Amino acid sequence: MAILDAIRNMVQRRRRAASHRDAQQIHAFLDRCEQFRRLLAANHTALEIMADLGDADGDEALPDMNSLRSNCVGAVAAVGRMVEALCAMSPGRFDALRPSLRRIARDIDAVVNAEDGAAIEGPCILLLEKTANRPDQAGAKAAVLGELRKEPGVSVPPGFVFTANAFHQFMRGGLREEINCLLTASKRSELADDYALFDKISEVIQAAPLPRLLREQLREIAPETIADRFAVRSSALDEDMSGASFAGQYRTVLHVPPEGIEKAYREVVAAAYSPTAVNYRRNRGLGDDGVVMCVACMKMVEARSGGVMYTRDPLGLNGEDVVVHAVSGLPVSIVDGTCDPEIWRIRPETDEIIEAAGSANPFDDKEGAPPEASPPENPAPPALTPQNALELARMARRIEQRFGCPQDVEWAIDDDGIVILQSRPLDIYDEAGDGARTPLPGFLLQGGVTASPGVALGRTHIVRCEEDLFSLPQDAVLVADQADPAWAAALGRVAAVVSERGSPAGHLANVARELHVPAVFGMKGAVRALAGAREVVVDSRACAVYPGAFADRIPVDPPATRPAPEAGPVMRLRRRAMDCILPLTLTDAASPKFVPEECRTLHDITRFCHEKGVNEMFNRPGAAPKGATRRLVTDVPTQYWVLDMGGGVLPSAEKDVTIDQIASTPLLALWEGMTAKEWEGPPPPDPGGFLSVMMEATANPALEAGRGNSMGERNYFIIGEEYCNMQARFGFHFSTVEGHACPFSDENYAYMQFKGGGAGLDRRRRRAVMVRSVLTQQGFTAAAKDDAFFARMENVSAEEILRGLFVLGYIVAHTRQLDMLMSGPDAVEAHARRLLQELDERLPSSRYGALPKGSGSSGDPEGA
Repeated sequence: MAILDAIRNMVQRRRRAASHRDAQQIHAFLDRCEQFRRLLAANHTALEIMADLGDADGDEALPDMNSLRSNCVGAVAAVGRMVEALCAMSPGRFDALRPSLRRIARDIDAVVNAEDGAAIEGPCILLLEKTANRPDQAGAKAAVLGELRKEPGVSVPPGFVFTANAFHQFMRGGLREEINCLLTASKRSELADDYALFDKISEVIQAAPLPRLLREQLREIAPETIADRFAVRSSALDEDMSGASFAGQYRTVLHVPPEGIEKAYREVVAAAYSPTAVNYRRNRGLGDDGVVMCVACMKMVEARSGGVMYTRDPLGLNGEDVVVHAVSGLPVSIVDGTCDPEIWRIRPETDEIIEAAGSANPFDDKEGAPPEASPPENPAPPALTPQNALELARMARRIEQRFGCPQDVEWAIDDDGIVILQSRPLDIYDEAGDGARTPLPGFLLQGGVTASPGVALGRTHIVRCEEDLFSLPQDAVLVADQADPAWAAALGRVAAVVSERGSPAGHLANVARELHVPAVFGMKGAVRALAGAREVVVDSRACAVYPGAFADRIPVDPPATRPAPEAGPVMRLRRRAMDCILPLTLTDAASPKFVPEECRTLHDITRFCHEKGVNEMFNRPGAAPKGATRRLVTDVPTQYWVLDMGGGVLPSAEKDVTIDQIASTPLLALWEGMTAKEWEGPPPPDPGGFLSVMMEATANPALEAGRGNSMGERNYFIIGEEYCNMQARFGFHFSTVEGHACPFSDENYAYMQFKGGGAGLDRRRRRAVMVRSVLTQQGFTAAAKDDAFFARMENVSAEEILRGLFVLGYIVAHTRQLDMLMSGPDAVEAHARRLLQELDERLPSSRYGALPKGSGSSGDPEGA
């Protein structure tokens, strides 16, 4: 009996041990499932970011250093999460991925966070006359004024300059890093985001103390011995260059007492990150982190009159004439677009005044704003006399000869005579054609002056304040009561500008010409006449606005005539960073070189993690408890395997499982969509599509028969009662669909990612655009990037998620190989209409009903 009891006890102990081992195996399996889900989620994020970066050479967005840096950080972080998830799935086996990731991350960081290498030795403050020929230390604006102070017969106010070394000293001690963190963290998808970001950066800069060295050198200069009031002006290293004037994009602070110079200096430095400056740089392909802001402090001029003169006509119409714009008081009302100035056209070689038009608004130079208009019985005196105008024109020619090219000169006249406040290279518009032309009958408005030549079509949008810019549609016609330089923040997205006030000498006009945006200023009554989002044609050469139908009669300039920033420094850095991110060198999972040490890019690590993650989850012996992974037996020829995380399969299921034994509601919805219509096989391609497929198959070794692919050897469903994740490859196409449908709306989502194809890139891109158009109209938020598309629905009821999964299943099954047929926009639109019609027919008869429609439109899927 004792022996029998001992045997019974031993059996019980073994049963308890086996039960414990089973529990441990189940716990380890569920933990591995959770890590695999994290790997897949990070994979989704990494591929979306890579698609964004890969699409950067397209037309969707201008290069932006901050978004580049943010995307690079996001890509490294997402791939890092994949690495950690894979290492957690199989401790010790893939640790070599970590040093490979660190090496690639260092290479990316060296590109997007490169130090500018500028020295911080040397003076932080220079007297203005010592800045001549030193634009690298004082900026072009101050260096030119330093040269002009030495020019006989030219008067320039005295002053001093905070140099580039001063800026670098100011940015030390963590300020530069804090600003870069704010720039990188900001999403900045809308103009309102730029304004919010500027508020944060400005607050940080205003709170930063000036370094001791700057304060000491400022005391040595003794500003109070130079003047009792200063104009504190930007003189950035990238400012006042030919083709990149930065006109009005930075900051000038007037009437600053000596004790206020430190505060004014911070204001000008902060303005380097203003929305106008940031968007100007973005439109020119320049980066924000390369800004070096020098600041000039010049004696304030007590001006009787002031203005801007061009040593040649900037529109290229009257090349021999000097054009002088003048107002009473300081010239700020001209450059800010708040007045209609006097305009004098002079030929200095013959002392001939060709034209003198307009009347100046009186200007209160002490307050910086126009006072009340003079009563009719006491009209404002003219800003210039003929003698003043001729003297200005002669001086303009001398300055042009001094620098060897046409000049844009800002001037003032005080009790001692003419004072030069600024001179920079003037770009002459070379596309002015035959000049002004007679307007056609039927115009809505006519009048004003040409600020920037061109013809554009767009819907009108009234702008009275900065907030109105936030709702500005793409390619709209911006209509305003004054040509405020702040509107330049939106010039990269507008078709044309019409303003009731302003002149061709204003800052907004300068930037409009640089960006080739047609503009008419001084068009009285424009705001009232063009209100209501009407489509119009703006012909700035005729100074006329027509109804939109006139686009058939007046050729509209294509947007492509605007300067492209692809050769800018940001694009060059972007391409260098992409070399560390996008290329895929690990194409063969069976190769002995498919190891962590051979990963050269983030894409390589993504590929490696996904492949090994699938293997660890499904193919490694003992990775899952018995019965967790089963073959799905169906009539569909493609093989599917099901991994049950718990509750996804009925208890009655055997080794193989049929669709009737599936308990996962998301999988059932997805499967019903996939099988709602029998797949008719690959469509017969047109000749171009067949050739495209053959060329792609020849050029892409990853598409060879027998090659490993990023989805592993099989197609898989990972399921639970309320969850489904599908990883599938159909020929050349890669699909991921994931969904969660439970009673709590805030936990529900349906997601799809689709990439690839056998045809050429153009046809694959059109297929992605077509599918995006369909899914947008079926309630999804969708995006097409290169040959990939991404779609998401979230925070809705379980019923809506299941309907959405039905739609995604249908898309997965019936858009494969359609890229062969995407010959052009007509094919895109035809197949979008067909898919929408088929969904409308099949959804009502499914168990999920019709899906609520989104706000998208299939009318123009190619351009959606």
